Amino acid sequence: MQILEQTPAARRAAQQRTLNLAWVTLVFFFALFLILLGWTLLVLRQNYQTALRPLPDGATVIIRERAEWVAWRPIGRSIFQGAEDGQALVVGDTLRAAASAGYGQVTTLRLFEQSQLDLWAGAEVLIEKLHTTRWHDGLLEITLRQKAGYVRYDLKPNAIYAQTRFTILVGEARITLASGGSYSIDLRPPERTVQRVDGGNALEADVAVRNGSALITGATGQISQINAGERILINPTGELSPVVPARWELVRDGGFSQYGEVEYNNTTLDDPTAPQSQTWSVYSVPDLPAEQRGYFRLAEICRPPIISGCIANDRRTAAWFYRTGGQTSSFTTGIKQELGAHSEGVDISEFRSLRFSLWVRVIYQSLQDAGDRGSECPIMIRLVAKRTSPADPEEQRDFCAFVDKDMVPPTVTEPGMEYYRVPEAEWAQISFDLRDPGKLPDYRYLRRIQIFAQGHDYDSRVTGVSLIGEQ
Repeated sequence: MQILEQTPAARRAAQQRTLNLAWVTLVFFFALFLILLGWTLLVLRQNYQTALRPLPDGATVIIRERAEWVAWRPIGRSIFQGAEDGQALVVGDTLRAAASAGYGQVTTLRLFEQSQLDLWAGAEVLIEKLHTTRWHDGLLEITLRQKAGYVRYDLKPNAIYAQTRFTILVGEARITLASGGSYSIDLRPPERTVQRVDGGNALEADVAVRNGSALITGATGQISQINAGERILINPTGELSPVVPARWELVRDGGFSQYGEVEYNNTTLDDPTAPQSQTWSVYSVPDLPAEQRGYFRLAEICRPPIISGCIANDRRTAAWFYRTGGQTSSFTTGIKQELGAHSEGVDISEFRSLRFSLWVRVIYQSLQDAGDRGSECPIMIRLVAKRTSPADPEEQRDFCAFVDKDMVPPTVTEPGMEYYRVPEAEWAQISFDLRDPGKLPDYRYLRRIQIFAQGHDYDSRVTGVSLIGEQ
């Protein structure tokens, strides 16, 4: 057999192909090694940065009122049990302040980094997450779910961790709070009761910022930020309202425009089929013959302080109290409002300012000044409140507006009553802060407002009734 020998050129070409293949293989596996090394380092870096560990003693209960008003539910349990002062809570535990506590701050949940949650009566909070990064002080993650009631959040400035995520879950919405701020979230039934077939959240959330900032994400991804002095509402389905100033109007229908005269006066009837006002109720005492009684009506007026001759856009409505006929005995004609969305009163413990105001016009009063009793005034304002708890007795503060024709102080006054002189037949605005000394400086609960005329003959009107709370 004849053996063919390769030429030197062919041998060199074969050697070059082998060498090229070796280099390609070497470069490929080296590149693969670099990719795997880089991926491994990236995973390790991400794990180092994001690996979280739970905090075993993340929160402590501080009881501010009676111990029986504070309960907690351990993780995995369905029944609440009595909490103890100084008790530690962990992730999955729930803290509740009993609604029967009435008003004001009942208990506090103090987190390990000294941020503080104050729970008012009826509030409930679940600890969902208390984590920090495992190997460094890069991230602190706190997530709570507020299920009911009013909670005040006072967060400590972030002095240890590079980043803090403080999140409150409310229904389908997410609220992210900035460190070092002060916030409040009030979870309450809306004015119109919502019954969800899916069993989801049926409460409305009122979120306010005293200082700091909050980022709110709604159920559909809508995002809104509120800053100091602002508030926002979240409806039961997780939709966000426009941002508004953090001021609360506690009086409903202060302009007497939501109902007609018949609906207001029907509140004197014991007839559930009659259309009635759900804001103001009319009342009068004592029971006298019709010709000796006073009456409540609505009056079309110009926007105060304008008396007459206004354009259509300046037209308003006033509550009108009148009694005529040369009467010689005292009679009261008035209206009253049970405060709160469901007429159960309002907790005013968080309001540092409570500015009450209204416009009054006394066209005629037959008695001089405040009458022989010091309380027969053509316009009276009465506020009914409780100081601390539901067990406290109701107390009242009375304010009298009258026409002083002789510019001489009333000869008879009633102890505790404040008197306001107003010009005859002109509009005058009365305004005061209920937190002023001598009024309701430290009271926690406001039950009702009454406005009435009291005396013999009178013709008086009020409008623009307002009570604005600020934290």
